[in-house]
Amino acid sequence: MRLLFVHGIAQGGKDEKELAETWRETLVEGLGKHNVTLPADTTIDFPYYGDILDDYVRRSTLPMPEDVISKGPGENRKFENFLQLAVEEMSEKAGISDEEVEAQLEPGQVREKGIQNWEWVQGIVKAIDQRFTGAVDFTMKKFLKEVFVYLDWNKARKAVEDTVVKMITDEPTVVIGHSLGSVVSYRVLAEHADKMDLRGYVTIGSPLGIKAISTKLALLGMLEQPSKNGWYNAYDERDIVALNALDGKYFPVDPAVENFNGVKNKTKHRHGIIGYLNDKSVAGRIHRYMS
Repeated sequence: MRLLFVHGIAQGGKDEKELAETWRETLVEGLGKHNVTLPADTTIDFPYYGDILDDYVRRSTLPMPEDVISKGPGENRKFENFLQLAVEEMSEKAGISDEEVEAQLEPGQVREKGIQNWEWVQGIVKAIDQRFTGAVDFTMKKFLKEVFVYLDWNKARKAVEDTVVKMITDEPTVVIGHSLGSVVSYRVLAEHADKMDLRGYVTIGSPLGIKAISTKLALLGMLEQPSKNGWYNAYDERDIVALNALDGKYFPVDPAVENFNGVKNKTKHRHGIIGYLNDKSVAGRIHRYMS
């Protein structure tokens, strides 16, 4: 049996082997809650694209809200529109209040509400970070930049996906995608699942339910179950990246994804892989797919 781990954002500059071992050890911890462990013959593959994506992001020079405030809109209309839509959707779903946003505004900044006001957008981004992320390596700016570059730049998307495609085999495989890795793995499986003996698909902390992302990927034209053996999506409702279930309302795939919203991710920003793979239900489903 083979596990194919597809990592998410903010992994640039990290050691690939150490990351893979963290995933393995954390899953083993979760399996221990069922008094089982990984079979001795389990193979783990960890396609690492963190440095590749980081390189494209560095070259992108995407304008963040403070840049639009100082220089005016129009530097990159596509990204500006994506940024407005994503921030609005995430803030509404998370229940970010006007008071939280206003608390982030500088003295004298225009208080006009709405995503057409870039001072307000900047305030939302800061409010989300203050309430949800709380980590230097995981901020809304970093998340939105990495996601957009992957979504919009064909060369970046191909380079990222090629790291996963190169590891596709005909061995019995369970695919686990975390964060942006759920988007990457979904796109790869949509094209290549027929080349695999795919025993199950697991997504954790997935942003696929964010409309600004799913529509940008044109996923609505290819929404189908990538695994005949099932798709299990688990998330913590406090995870800002995974606020929406992959259900018929936010992700109308057929057959439907099985959603589990009971994860209590103990990492600081509720999004870390350690807080997902050691969850009893997540580990149990992976084990079931492997059996």
